[in-house]
Amino acid sequence: MNRIKDLLEKRWFANLAAVCGGVLLYMVLTHFAEIFSWMSGVVKIFEPVLAGIIMAYLLEPAVRFFEQKVFTTVPESRARMLSVTSAFVCLLLIIIGAFGIIIPAVVSSVSSLVSVMSEESAIDNLINSLNKLGMDLHLDLTMLTSYLDQGVDVIVDYIKDNASQIVNTTINIGNTIVNIVIGLIIALYLLLDKKRIMGSVAEFRQALLSQETFNKHNAFLLRCHEILISYIGCNLLDGLIVGVINAIVMMMLGIPYIALVSVVVGVTNLLPTFGPIIGAVIGSVILVFDSPMNALYFLILTIILQTIDGYFIKPKMFGNTLGIPAVLTLISTIILGKIYGAAGILLAVPAMAIVMFLYREHFLPWLGKRNDRLKN
Repeated sequence: MNRIKDLLEKRWFANLAAVCGGVLLYMVLTHFAEIFSWMSGVVKIFEPVLAGIIMAYLLEPAVRFFEQKVFTTVPESRARMLSVTSAFVCLLLIIIGAFGIIIPAVVSSVSSLVSVMSEESAIDNLINSLNKLGMDLHLDLTMLTSYLDQGVDVIVDYIKDNASQIVNTTINIGNTIVNIVIGLIIALYLLLDKKRIMGSVAEFRQALLSQETFNKHNAFLLRCHEILISYIGCNLLDGLIVGVINAIVMMMLGIPYIALVSVVVGVTNLLPTFGPIIGAVIGSVILVFDSPMNALYFLILTIILQTIDGYFIKPKMFGNTLGIPAVLTLISTIILGKIYGAAGILLAVPAMAIVMFLYREHFLPWLGKRNDRLKN
């Protein structure tokens, strides 16, 4: 370590490092597509392992809950096994509930919607309904109905021209399910052997780092963990609450496709910034084929529900733990969404929260100390 510090203090070595860094940056920028493709291939190979690590990480709070609240009187080795088993049983019950209750209802709604859209008279009825609504409201909706007619033709042509792509998507879904099953098995082993695995990692880090740096890294990792778990847990609960409230109100108003629209609303609510807008658009498009008035009622419901969620539910759940300006949330969502797709959008907020934590807790104090040294 001292030899490296001595080298860094020499001008020729610093210049050489700067030149090498510049060449490396140039190579990365000019061959970004090839590097990204190679990294995507590597990630694809290790997808089941990554899925297992992520699931083990997400299930760990549930396992810890059973350890600390339920199996407190059981010996430690047995308590761990019972806690992991209980967490997996709860997960399987949730999956069975989704497949047994929610998914059949969604499939039924989709089948009903497809049968309605496949009838040629359905489009005509929709256009006539919109024209009648426009007359009642003294609005000229001729241009809207013309665009709607053209849009339906485009959708139908797209489905016909991309049938093979739809088949490939179905195959990819099957591969994803296989990866999830393998990931669950890996997660089970990781959770059961967590103490030994984390102990080995800690020993390696202690051998590599000084005690002070090791403690700083632990504090940083603990803070990142708190941000991620808090955000993921609260976001999932918030999406569930919004979806359930949406389903109850739709049921009270007699609006059809309750399961399909409510699942769309709940899932899109997980996405920051644009999620509720996407959910409102998709839900309206689904409902407009049944009745334009139902679509209008749904839009009003969405505005009221998102206002309640934004001003009451989310602040109560998240509190001030994240403290990210709205513009930075938007920027991080766009950038990570472009790079990592849906996963990037979902993780944009906690990622920016971690960046803000580093900025406030580490970069600003370092900058203050540096300025003090320069003044002295």
